[in-house]
Amino acid sequence: MFHAVRSRRRLLAVVGLTLLPWPAVWLGMYRLDSLWETFFLYHGVCLLPAIIWGRRLWRDAWRWPTLGQWLALLAGVVVALPLFRIGYAWIGATVMDAHDLRAVVTERGFAARDLLPLGIYFVPVNATLEELFWRGVVLNELRGVDEAAFTFGAVWTAATFAAWHWLVLRLLLRPGWAEATVLGILLAGVFLSWLYRRTRSIVVPILWHGLVFDLALIVVFAAVLKAA
Repeated sequence: MFHAVRSRRRLLAVVGLTLLPWPAVWLGMYRLDSLWETFFLYHGVCLLPAIIWGRRLWRDAWRWPTLGQWLALLAGVVVALPLFRIGYAWIGATVMDAHDLRAVVTERGFAARDLLPLGIYFVPVNATLEELFWRGVVLNELRGVDEAAFTFGAVWTAATFAAWHWLVLRLLLRPGWAEATVLGILLAGVFLSWLYRRTRSIVVPILWHGLVFDLALIVVFAAVLKAA
């Protein structure tokens, strides 16, 4: 009985953690109108405290990739970066209006000169914090509630990770494309959860997240700014 109550409380606490990005991103993007304050609220208030509190959950998984894993990562980077760039050239104008997108980020404190510092920060820091939080803490804690709950945990983690991005994407993309992109992020989250369990290393999904997905995002963002 006591174990069931404790597990229920843990589950509710984890679910609460996964919902925190919604008010944080809403406050930063819609009330403070600042990209930088949004990063602080999301990374510094939502993710970092939970990562430190739950470090016992991911600490043992901090192991470097094997040679085969490095080669797979390299292949992913080589394929993803040009693919995203070609995809933007092909359907970018359908998905977004470059001038409107630039206006949205400019109104929230971004200038073209910030692109390089943003990339230097975003690729390593965002990927590390997000993977330590979503996979290292949330996914592991859900599995700790029920050892058989990995599938539920992977789907819930990916879904809640993807869902809050809608708050940002609806400001940047044409109608309908924000929802489609959220679905793509959900699939990426499932893949990263699978990768974490497959390799038993939190470093592997961090590297994939940063060098494949986030770096591709920066490459496309640079192309959008150039087009605007």
